[in-house]
Amino acid sequence: MKDKRFTLVPDAPCPITVLNDVSLVRLQFGERTPLKNVKKRARVAKGTLLAEHGSPNVGDMHASIDGVIKDLTSSYVEIQYEGPPPDDPETQPGDLAVPVEPVSFDGLDEIGLGKALKRLGIAIRPFTRPCELFIINCLNPEPGMLYTQELLAAHMPVIKAGVAFARRLNKAPEFILALPEGGAASIEGAGVRHVRAQYPNSLARPLIKAVTGAERTEHVTLVRLHNIFQLGLVARSGLPLTEQVATVFGKNYLAPLGTPVQTFLDRQGIELESGGSVILGGAMRGVAISGLRRGLRKVDDAIQFVPKGSHPELEDNPCINCGACLRACPMRLRPNMLSRYAEFGQYESCRKEQLATCIECGMCGWVCPACRPMQQHFRMAKFQLGMTTFQHRLRGQ
Repeated sequence: MKDKRFTLVPDAPCPITVLNDVSLVRLQFGERTPLKNVKKRARVAKGTLLAEHGSPNVGDMHASIDGVIKDLTSSYVEIQYEGPPPDDPETQPGDLAVPVEPVSFDGLDEIGLGKALKRLGIAIRPFTRPCELFIINCLNPEPGMLYTQELLAAHMPVIKAGVAFARRLNKAPEFILALPEGGAASIEGAGVRHVRAQYPNSLARPLIKAVTGAERTEHVTLVRLHNIFQLGLVARSGLPLTEQVATVFGKNYLAPLGTPVQTFLDRQGIELESGGSVILGGAMRGVAISGLRRGLRKVDDAIQFVPKGSHPELEDNPCINCGACLRACPMRLRPNMLSRYAEFGQYESCRKEQLATCIECGMCGWVCPACRPMQQHFRMAKFQLGMTTFQHRLRGQ
């Protein structure tokens, strides 16, 4: 029987609202390095380059609104809106308020196009991985996310531009749109496969199996629709990526990058109940945040609120050997044993239990009657195993 709690198709349309009057943004640097002339009180123009990443596969960062740098730390930059820069600004040394000119992509080969897109804020690695099959995941990633059907219905020109650029970056002989059952969309030169719209079918390995019938993924590249949408925005404009589409508190938005969580709350007139959690991402795989000033990032396609008491609280209870997690695991692992090994620091035993195969879908923890923190155990074990591997490489072992 189909469980409506895990359906990936909304019951009703949810149009995308464009926010073009955000007064303050907070942009996270991540591992990017700010430019030397990025300083407090400096005026910036929308699209101004603020920080660069050392990897050729990770997009650089740009101002998402016109304004003045209000605050600057090693982690983030805050920009206060003050209107567009004048046509002939009185520039000062280090002034960044220079109108951004569109980039022309004509005549660029794969390498040149990749460099141009990286400079404009696009993470190109998902598009450049050599493969035989390129799948575009058109399912909402998790329950409660609502934007993919709206993108396909209302923003198809942008999607098509993104697919055209993906073809320039990747020479895969076959492109496939993975649509939910009943979904109707088409792009010239791309095939269509319909997938049962039930979580966790939207995650990489289950989706690839649903499309190809095989569990091997080494010759398949999977890219989510919102990445194609971002690529299409830059492809059509030639301008840096400065906005993101996301489902926020049950509504869809196209908002400037760095828009604070509090801004979305204010727009909807929401006052959060005490004791609940604000989650970046979906309720199954997302991460709780500690403050409402956190800004929307390129990778954030959902912000949700989980009220206190709506879900059983996780506890360090012992496994009761019921087997519910084994039946729920889409990867046919033994979450009961994996969580025990991780809990007691037996990380090599986790490796032998094929921990790397875990897709962190959260289904085991969802069905666990003992409310064990399964996903948290697995993430800690993966981190510890990764650190061990890193240390061995440093020692030349």
